[in-house]
Amino acid sequence: MSEREKKDESYLAAMEELTQTIRRITDEYMEEDKDPEFHSQRLRFRQIEDMVASERRLLEEISPPCRLILEHFSTFLDQPDRSIAIRFGQCRYSNSAYLGFSINEWGHVTLKIGNCCITWRDDEYQYMFYADKVVLRAYDIQKPEIAISFNFSLKYSKLLEEFQDVPGHHQTAYCQPDLFDE
Repeated sequence: MSEREKKDESYLAAMEELTQTIRRITDEYMEEDKDPEFHSQRLRFRQIEDMVASERRLLEEISPPCRLILEHFSTFLDQPDRSIAIRFGQCRYSNSAYLGFSINEWGHVTLKIGNCCITWRDDEYQYMFYADKVVLRAYDIQKPEIAISFNFSLKYSKLLEEFQDVPGHHQTAYCQPDLFDE
């Protein structure tokens, strides 16, 4: 078992504990027959539970290439000097702040950048890795290519050590030759 898999197991256990705690609190404190004021609190608890579910899906359902991208982008949170640009078909969205991601059922990944959200289904795409961008190419040629450029190179990311399985993964279509070299 790799070091990443060991960390993932403990992380999943923590996510399960959080989920159970949120559900217990919701059941105990948010009864249906209480004041309408509690409705907004119930919605916020549901939002927290959805965030935890998204984190679980990252570990359980998402491919290593996609996970590497999302983990790399997560290092951009709250860093105004880091930006991401997207090209989706003929649409371009340039250099905005990274605001996070969510993973919904069936491996649908939603990336939130500035006031733009882009969604794709992980197992419908191959990933092409370059130092400063990732290109997502759909297996279905009818779907447009997604290119995501960023200003903090993957080459300098410490995450590459944990994701040494990415170059050989079946969803990895291309890796820049020196990207995973140590």
